[in-house]
Amino acid sequence: MSLDGYKNNQFYFEQGPIRPPSEAKSLLVRITRNCPWNKCAFCRTYKGKRFSIRPLEEVKQDIETIKRIYDEIKSISWQLGCKGEVDEEVIRFLYHTPYGEFSSFMNVAMWLYFGEGSVFLQDGNNLGVKTSDLLEILNLLKKTFPNIRRITSYGRSKTIAKRKTVEELKALHDAGLSRIHIGLESGYDPVLELVRKGVTAAEHIDAGRKVKEAGISLSEYVIPGLGGKKLSREHALETARVLNQINPDFIRLRTLRVLDGAGLDEKVASGEFEPLNDEE
Repeated sequence: MSLDGYKNNQFYFEQGPIRPPSEAKSLLVRITRNCPWNKCAFCRTYKGKRFSIRPLEEVKQDIETIKRIYDEIKSISWQLGCKGEVDEEVIRFLYHTPYGEFSSFMNVAMWLYFGEGSVFLQDGNNLGVKTSDLLEILNLLKKTFPNIRRITSYGRSKTIAKRKTVEELKALHDAGLSRIHIGLESGYDPVLELVRKGVTAAEHIDAGRKVKEAGISLSEYVIPGLGGKKLSREHALETARVLNQINPDFIRLRTLRVLDGAGLDEKVASGEFEPLNDEE
């Protein structure tokens, strides 16, 4: 088996750097690159990288490439006597071929192994993309892969609150957008300002309620230690208040890590932010 398909890009499509942990079994399809805000003091994933919306035709070409990979893997399965199923035998075989060296090819293989049920749209904020373009992407995914049961995406509260109507979100839901992952982080405005989140508690509530009203499943992410020693109590109480007003389907907790170069490290060094210890 050769790498000819990769040499002429027949089996390559673009993927971003991250996904939610709950999307480990999902096919990754990149709609945008990086993050339009990119100023949060606790995150350095996209630091130094410019945000851009990928051209619609480019995304559609990636979906066509994914279908080629899909068909190639199915063909290999038949050649191995697995009758088109992608089981452990097929995965082991692929990992011992040149295809196993390429993450995009193996992402499709593992997606098939896990039942081809879920797709995650990368990167950090796809809700800023024109609704008409998102609808076209969703419709193409569902048409190309009829077995898809769930399509999910990151979304930024500010974008949803200011740029997407409930009607637009309902249209996206009807086209297949099943869940939106939002980084709430905190419901306390002084904490949101401290970490340069670029959104208010009121905007978090507005965005979350819009998503819920549209019938889309909502997953909100909270960082418990983000208040530090000084604002810990207010951070906890106000975050609980905001979450109660939103009533998301999922609340996921993420441990705070003070990363070099993200911004919060400078506040720690200056004494403006004092992290909680493990017991706190």
